[in-house]
Amino acid sequence: MTTLAGKATSRSTGGGDVDWSDRLARFGLVGKGVLHAVIGLLALEVALGSSSSEEASSAGAVQWIADRPVGVAALWVMAASLLALAAWRAITTVHGDPVEDDDGWYRGVWAAKALAYGALAVTFAAGALAGGRTSTSEDERASETATTVFDWPLGEWLVVAAGLGVVGVAIYLVAAHTVGRQFARRLRCDEGSSVVTLGRVGYGLRSVAYVLLGGFLVEAGLSGEEQRAEGLSGALDRASDAAWGTALLLGVAVGFLAYGLYCVFEAKLRRSA
Repeated sequence: MTTLAGKATSRSTGGGDVDWSDRLARFGLVGKGVLHAVIGLLALEVALGSSSSEEASSAGAVQWIADRPVGVAALWVMAASLLALAAWRAITTVHGDPVEDDDGWYRGVWAAKALAYGALAVTFAAGALAGGRTSTSEDERASETATTVFDWPLGEWLVVAAGLGVVGVAIYLVAAHTVGRQFARRLRCDEGSSVVTLGRVGYGLRSVAYVLLGGFLVEAGLSGEEQRAEGLSGALDRASDAAWGTALLLGVAVGFLAYGLYCVFEAKLRRSA
């Protein structure tokens, strides 16, 4: 396995080596943790029937952070943190990750994550420029994307396949991390520690949200109704109408909060990045 040490370093003014990829990762993981924790708080408000206007999504997180004291400045910090995360994943795509497998499958996943984190960084930067306002919600973007894909040959089946793929990712996360605890090998702590428990809970309950997202995509594709394609907030809103909706949403909220806290701990306890 190729390590990043020495490949992404520069000389500090004091004469010591500074591993910039490691610093990018740790800074980025903090921002990732904050984002998930805020989404968890917003999901909790949905579960409790709050009248909050923010949706439980990255767009809602932008507005929620902007409404806090020094919110616009915090949005810029978040944008920088997520950009750092994108840069780190771009580096691991090329050079591998020193504490994870780095075959072609993993590198492909990291490349996709680099693009996703870069897009999130742009979302937060745009929100900062707009004073916390976002142009469209994630639910609207999901519906618009489904409308576009429906116009393609076999478009409905592509949406169904995308939904099944999202559900598959959720199942994999539960199997690999909640059950298999694979993420624990990244950490400088015992596998029985509270941080590992936090990660297992976060990976598991957060995956419930992905099952909902994927399920609604499958429903949209099979019905041919693009408005049934939901973003995270819309999926949670629809789930809240079910008899078991409140309990499910509370579980999702706890999952996002736990995963957010885990990411912050990983920033501190990760073996290397």
